[in-house]
Amino acid sequence: MKVHRQIRAFSLLEVIIAVGLFVSSAVVIIGFIAALSRQGADSADTLAAQKLPEPLRVELARLAGSDLEALAAQIPVMSAPLTDGLAFAATREVTGVESLAYLPPANDRIPAAEQYYLVECWKFQDEPLRFDAQKAFLALQVRVSWPYRLPGVADPTEPSARSQITFTMSLTR
Repeated sequence: MKVHRQIRAFSLLEVIIAVGLFVSSAVVIIGFIAALSRQGADSADTLAAQKLPEPLRVELARLAGSDLEALAAQIPVMSAPLTDGLAFAATREVTGVESLAYLPPANDRIPAAEQYYLVECWKFQDEPLRFDAQKAFLALQVRVSWPYRLPGVADPTEPSARSQITFTMSLTR
């Protein structure tokens, strides 16, 4: 005597629903990977931009030499909106900062294709941070924006398309 067992299997509808759920979750995960990688790259760039105050201080000290007043004369006073500050460029690795217009750099120029960060400086308009030749310091508002230039693109990136951070710093005699 043969015993017939009834074999239980998934129905076609259950298989279609399971495949649909799997595909949907795979699409969502792939979408998250792209967004997270962009966010991770921006975080790395922000971290590198936060390393710029010291190289900028070194470059400003080089430009000032013993004449802080001459350097202060080149830096515009802050006004709203912040435009046309004394401009510097830095590489993505933040290996150095150089003035774009004031004085030539001490070493070789950073090639335009490697200028990733734009660093702009303004003097304060009001006391107690306003510059005066009698004071022993020059206080600055600094904005760092990136990407200033993208590899293979001749023109700078539009300011509205850049990320940015701001900080204050001072240069003493």
